[in-house]
Amino acid sequence: MGIIGAVVLFFIVARQDRGHKTISAVPTNFYAKPAPATNPVLITIVQPAAVPVASPKDTDGSPLSEFSWFQLHPFKVTQSSGVYEWTVEDGKDTNVIRQLAHNELEYQRMVNENNTIYRRQLVYHPEGFAQLVQQALQSCQGIRQLTLPALDGQELQVVVTKTDFDNGGEQGVLYGKLTGDPDSLVTVAFVNSREAFTVISRQNQTYLQAEAREPGELLVKKINPNTYGTGVCGNP
Repeated sequence: MGIIGAVVLFFIVARQDRGHKTISAVPTNFYAKPAPATNPVLITIVQPAAVPVASPKDTDGSPLSEFSWFQLHPFKVTQSSGVYEWTVEDGKDTNVIRQLAHNELEYQRMVNENNTIYRRQLVYHPEGFAQLVQQALQSCQGIRQLTLPALDGQELQVVVTKTDFDNGGEQGVLYGKLTGDPDSLVTVAFVNSREAFTVISRQNQTYLQAEAREPGELLVKKINPNTYGTGVCGNP
């Protein structure tokens, strides 16, 4: 099954905006939190899967220009696990968002998204999932475990239950569950060095989404399952 076939559980949104591409992995639906059987809370994400989106336009119809101050690795590392590196800046602060966003459209989208999330934090992933996958393919060994970043230096251990790779491991999807939580749902998507993931655990009340900023850079968000609903899918 190819990458497109994997959209039964989640989607990948790829966008090319003046030379940069972002991806987002989000389940198509999930239960937000424990609820009475007679009244479950179901969030449905409605978004086409793997559909190229036109570059954003300014009010005069011209391509939206990237912020002149945009840079890679804008914030210094404050914590490191050897796999991931965390920054300390408050990703919901509008001044910080100005440094995280590529352009005005993305800035406005992230500001609006603040109403649906608790936290946003920039995390660096120097090695990347693609490198891990390619090493596993070359050694003919499968990937059984995976470590994902949470917030503030915390990491989540994932048991990988299924993988789907294309182009020699340069892009793909990993499915899994949090260690000790068989009812959780983890999906990871990557295209070369751009990565995204979603972690949903009612047992641990863990609802995380990470989207790609630039290669090796993740915007990890703790989402509010009661407000992060239809149409909130990462990138416009």
